[in-house]
Amino acid sequence: MTIIIGIKLPDKINNAVDFQAILTKFNCIIKMRIGINNTSVFCSSSGIVLLQIEDTHQAIELEKELLDISGIELQRMIF
Repeated sequence: MTIIIGIKLPDKINNAVDFQAILTKFNCIIKMRIGINNTSVFCSSSGIVLLQIEDTHQAIELEKELLDISGIELQRMIF
């Protein structure tokens, strides 16, 4: 099973350290990471990140920790 987690980080300037710490903690289960920046605004304060995860249980734990970050939004696709 492949899980794609879409993460919208509305305040990446203030939340980048916490966000990166969580991704580092779960780095062994992240198969792919793509960052999507808003190119219409120079140095946008928001961003979207896509993660590919193979382990359902660990994906749930990762999502729980990410949702502790203020304002973050998550979406999930399962294949």
